Amino acid sequence: MSRIGSATQLVSALHMTVAETAAGAVLLAAMTGENPEVILKTPAAHHRADGYTGDIATAIVGLVKPRRGRRAHMDLALSEVPDWISMPEKPEEVTSRDELHTPFGLYVLLHELTARSRELVGSSRLLVGYRAAAGEGIGRRLRPLADTGVHVAQLGRSYGLVRDDLDADGNPVPLPLRLDLLRLTFIELHQRPVAHTEQTAATSYMARNRGNITEYRMVVAATLDAEVAKARARGAVVVMSAQEAERARSDPDAVAAEQGLDVATLKRLIAKELDTVLAACTDNRHGPHGLPGEPCPASFMLCLECECARALPHHLPVQVLVYDRLAERREQMDALQWAERFAGPHERLADLLGQHDETAVADARREATEVDRALAERFLNRELDLR
Repeated sequence: MSRIGSATQLVSALHMTVAETAAGAVLLAAMTGENPEVILKTPAAHHRADGYTGDIATAIVGLVKPRRGRRAHMDLALSEVPDWISMPEKPEEVTSRDELHTPFGLYVLLHELTARSRELVGSSRLLVGYRAAAGEGIGRRLRPLADTGVHVAQLGRSYGLVRDDLDADGNPVPLPLRLDLLRLTFIELHQRPVAHTEQTAATSYMARNRGNITEYRMVVAATLDAEVAKARARGAVVVMSAQEAERARSDPDAVAAEQGLDVATLKRLIAKELDTVLAACTDNRHGPHGLPGEPCPASFMLCLECECARALPHHLPVQVLVYDRLAERREQMDALQWAERFAGPHERLADLLGQHDETAVADARREATEVDRALAERFLNRELDLR
């Protein structure tokens, strides 16, 4: 056997080494953003959600995150959809057996390469490799990757990874390779939570890296300014006062002319037959968000900037509730996501509420019914959107 190679060389030709399984863990962390414990314990058992139909291949694996308590068990979908961050420059040159730019391709490759190793050691974990060097009370053998940071760190050192900046003397600074830092980088690049809340992502992950806080705040501020400017440029929905609504009942012709509506539409407006959520729609088939003659497909949130919308006094309670909920979400989710999604509607609602006196707004907030609260919650949970 020595003429062919050492035992380590021969076994390493048949099985992945611990270093190679560590590289697999690094790729999984970079593509999924999951925490180190979850990555290391990724199971080999999975469910093919695509049913081998030839559509977008997806493997669903069951993961366990113990510190989540009763919510410890969760599913992770690994799809054959490339991530814009990990997409190779020439994807057409990537072979079908080496599609490491998709989570599914990586998982399937690791599953294939470790199949015999798992069979020999009876392990249910995906990452099983051969430890060539004895130490720490463990001899040379096949075993699941149980990394405390050692193997991944050694992998980084073997590649000579260095930081972009230099030290005070102009020398390269080693870049530590760690699964927890890969998770942090993933969350920063994608600006979204992974197996935790948006508030945790913003406060416990992105805020942890103080080096990017100033830049991040500048991006958030610029986005807020842009969204508020768009909200002000587009204006707010037309408001009908309580006096105008009352006058519409006694003199519909005059009020209809003032509102640019026909009398029949005005009467339906006053009768609450045209209500959406935050306002009423006077022309559902000829608005700016759909094809002429077709029902408007837009979210009810866009009523706040639509020329067809009219806000009446009875809409005020729901408007106040949505305004308050959007303000609450600002404290509960990532600041940039809030700015992109809700800064514009929040500003338009602020302008809308500003057209009422403070007493009317306070009364609407206090007198909002359970029906109003349920409607606001369903609206913000997007249960009323077309899917």
